[in-house]
This record gives sequence, structure tokens and C-alpha cells, in this order.
Amino acid sequence: MPFFYQQNINETAHLAIWSIQEPASFFESDVQLAVPIANEERRTQHLAVRLLFKLMMPEADLSQLVMADNGKPYLIGLPFHFSFSHCKGYAACAVDDKPVGIDIEIIHPRIAKVAHKFLNDQEKAMIAGLDEKEQLNQLAFLWAAKEAMYKKYEQLGIDFAKDFNILELTKEDRGSVPAQILHKGNQISVHLDYHFGADYICVTCYN
Repeated sequence: MPFFYQQNINETAHLAIWSIQEPASFFESDVQLAVPIANEERRTQHLAVRLLFKLMMPEADLSQLVMADNGKPYLIGLPFHFSFSHCKGYAACAVDDKPVGIDIEIIHPRIAKVAHKFLNDQEKAMIAGLDEKEQLNQLAFLWAAKEAMYKKYEQLGIDFAKDFNILELTKEDRGSVPAQILHKGNQISVHLDYHFGADYICVTCYN
């Protein structure tokens, strides 16, 4: 079954992940929605996450999906919040009754090349003494966590290094760590639910 991971984070927040093994035509037939993306892999990812959302929330009308200025999808008039993410081979969706953000990333060495763009000094110090493999895992976690925080916070003009502060590294394959959003005088405490798969990290940001 490609629909292979589900988790109830708490009483209201839920997530699911689809392992994409099917062609775009499979998702097009189920979603019944045109996605004007020429690259087939990217189109398949977009279709897969929409089908996953439809399976989680059958009452949702995908034809009413709109995008906010920050790229976050919305369905006008629905009494819940949701967040999408996809990467090579996977689609992920989180649903909550409050704003929520999710991100899924393949764990790949290229993340280290952009680490200076999203790490603050405290986070650099936390990973400094780790071996190469564990450092890469933590970099992937920190990157996915900040992407999830951005999707939850729903504000433009964010500096990932300055405005998002992750207080702990991961200790297990699955767990939750605290973080803070510090932006324009606001100090908002959030939780980061995470789990590592065979080649990916998925992080959900919620209150």
C-alpha cells in the first residue's frame, strides 16, 4: 500500500504520508483535477498530495483550493487547517483545527550546502560535535522543521536563521521537540513532531 504512514499527533492534529510509486495518470483519474505543471515528476507529487488530502478529508472540494501569498493552500469556508508537502518519492499532509505546518525532505548531503541560510549560532553549536552521518540527519531535521514552522506561521518576510529558534535536536527516530517563533516582537512557542523514515525526515509544527 503506498498510503503507508498515518499518525495522530494529538486529539486534533493528524498527518499522513504517501509513498509515490504510481504514474501521474493514476492520481489524475482519482483527483479529477488539472495540475498545469510540465515536469511529470513534480506534477505527480502535486497530484499525490491532493489525493492524500482527499482521503483524509473526503468532504473537501479540491476545485475550491486557492493559494495564499506565502504559497500555503486554503479551502475557503472549511472549519479546519491543513498543510501540504512533497519531495522525491513522497507526499505528506497534516490536518488540524488550528494553523499547522508540515514538511518532508529527503536526507541528502546537499542540505549542508545551504545550512548557513537557516541555522543560527545556537543551532550551529548543537550540531558542531556530531559525526558526519548524525550531523546530516540533524541538518535535515532543522531544515524540515523551519519549513514546517514557516508554513504554520503564515507570515512573509521571515529570516529562517533569525526568526525561528529550535531548542533541541532529535534523540530518537520519532518524537517531539520545542521551538520558538521570534518575529516582529512576537514570541510564540510551538511543538515540532518529527519522525525519520528510511531516507526522509518529516516534521509537523503545531501548538
